[in-house]
Amino acid sequence: MKKVNTRKSLLRRFFKYTFRAIGIIILILLVWSLIPLKETIKPIKPRPDTRYWSMTEGYRIAYTYIDGDTANANPRIIFLHGGPGGYIHSAIIEQMKKLAQYGYDVYLYDQIGSGLSDRLPKPKDYSFNRHLKDLNEIIKDQIKTDKVVLIGHSYGGILATHFLANHPDRVDKLILSSPGDLQPYRTNEDGTMADMNQLYPVPSKYQFKKPIEVFEQTERDFLQPRIVMTMVCAMAFNFKWSNDREFDDYTNTMASKFTKGMVANPNNVKPEEGGAGGYSHGFSNYYGNLTDIRVKLKSLSIPALVLQGQYDQGEYSSVFEYADLLKGEYKFIENAGHIIWWDKPATYTETIAAFLTKDKATKKLYTKNN
Repeated sequence: MKKVNTRKSLLRRFFKYTFRAIGIIILILLVWSLIPLKETIKPIKPRPDTRYWSMTEGYRIAYTYIDGDTANANPRIIFLHGGPGGYIHSAIIEQMKKLAQYGYDVYLYDQIGSGLSDRLPKPKDYSFNRHLKDLNEIIKDQIKTDKVVLIGHSYGGILATHFLANHPDRVDKLILSSPGDLQPYRTNEDGTMADMNQLYPVPSKYQFKKPIEVFEQTERDFLQPRIVMTMVCAMAFNFKWSNDREFDDYTNTMASKFTKGMVANPNNVKPEEGGAGGYSHGFSNYYGNLTDIRVKLKSLSIPALVLQGQYDQGEYSSVFEYADLLKGEYKFIENAGHIIWWDKPATYTETIAAFLTKDKATKKLYTKNN
């Protein structure tokens, strides 16, 4: 009997001190999560040529306009950046200036919640469908044009493709640069996930190479009490535990590390400019009940170009699916990573220009300006 009481006493003590220890740990983490993170990257500043669109829902979207075709003889180009939560970096502006010399006006804008565009009040205000709605308003009511050429990079490629499926009459040509996996993911007839590598095996003529592994480090950086608490509050309560500037800075810091894995040559990585959007990054990839557009895409006959670098992080099968569905051209770029124009700027411009224009007059215009 005495032994039984001793065991019960030991168990009570064990649970008592265990719960106390857990409580102390939780309290420490909670207090730790109240300490703001130290700023490491200054927020992006407006450029001399930064302009703003006032959207119907009351927020502003920042954009850069490059005048390449004053006669408006060619459709305007809209560049959609990656992310989500990415932004228009000065490097892509300089890259598009070269493309504009072929006779195209170019618009590059920061998707809402990133770059120089406004931040929304609640984390869950961001969504894939909101970005699609913004793009439609920009084309229809801000630029006020009938047709555009869409260049979508990474996440922007998914946006561009869904816009094309829903508004084919507004797109003259589609260019996808390292597009992300088409959403929703492809499934089999029984609802299981399709094996994309079996559907689109890598041809022997393409020798892909693995980029530098960077995501393991960024995943470790995420495990900070303040960041974990920020995401818990955002997901569970739609509340910003960290303010936009702080969470944006964390995302910029994270981006400064993982961009090393988006190139073939690490020396080609461009400096971080502080335009990432933290909450947009976290919630713009919410696709909700997004309709599968694959059947729609197969029925279209709009010219499409799909670019992929040899060191791309994306699978060949996921990228080539776009070219297959759209009956478009697929271009494999050697010695280039996910951000192709960082590694191969001239090849990037020339490949797109060759797709956009065939006539000698346009080529002469570029030659004259260079």
